[in-house]
Formats: sequence, C-alpha cells, structure tokens
Amino acid sequence: MKKTLLTGIAVLLLATGTADAQPDMFVKPTWNNGPPEPYFKPKQLTPQYITWLRKMNYLPPEEFDHEYKGELKIVRGTQQELRAYCPGSFNPGWNAMGCTKRGFDGAVCIIYILNDQGLQSIGWDGEVVLRHERAHCNGWHHERAR
Repeated sequence: MKKTLLTGIAVLLLATGTADAQPDMFVKPTWNNGPPEPYFKPKQLTPQYITWLRKMNYLPPEEFDHEYKGELKIVRGTQQELRAYCPGSFNPGWNAMGCTKRGFDGAVCIIYILNDQGLQSIGWDGEVVLRHERAHCNGWHHERAR
C-alpha cells in the first residue's frame, strides 16, 4: 500500500510537470527587484486631479501651497490622538486626518497627521493631507464642514 501510494504521487508529479520544475518557478522572492509594491497606491496628482482637489478645498489655493518658512514640526498619530491634540477640530463621527497649530506669531507650526495605516484605511493620500495642513501654517483659512 505504501509503495502504491508513493508510486501514485510520483506519477502525479510527473504528469503535472512539477517533478523537474525549478524551485523559484512557483515562489518568487519578494525582494528580487526591490521592495514589493505598496498595497495602497495613492492616485497620481495630475493637473486635472489637483484642480479638483483645490475645488473641493482638499488642497489650498496655489498662493498657500508652498514650503513653510518657519520651524515646522510634524506629528503622526491615531484618530484618537489627533482628536486629543486638536480638541473641537473634528466633527463627531467624521475621520480625523490632520490639524495644525501655529505658535509664536507664526514662527513655529505643528502639523498633526493621521498615521499611514489610518490614512490608507480611509483611502487618503498623506501628501494631500500634508499640503492641506501646511497651507494652514502659511496662513490659509477655509470654512469648516459642519
């Protein structure tokens, strides 16, 4: 019985062509040609997409969309941490993605941004959130959604 079982397995392997297959034919190492593709790929920021993001108030007007000239500190955290950092900044039941605090007459700006895991889980691009919050450091104000 044991011999018959082993013979059956050998015949099956030969019939499917796996007996002489190369080991890497089935399992490709992840790091062969660099790191694996990320699970979440943000949408490419094309000119049309940027125009739409500005129209929706997700990205600021161009005059505020530039590097901050003062001291900039970026803190990453969870939804709960962002709500604690910036109480009253987020509507209940809405996602907390980022907030900004300026201090010392605008010489220092602290940006709080949801961590990568949180942003990816809700489908947001960290670059868009950073540019939005950095614009607040640069003096941009917009109506908050209610």
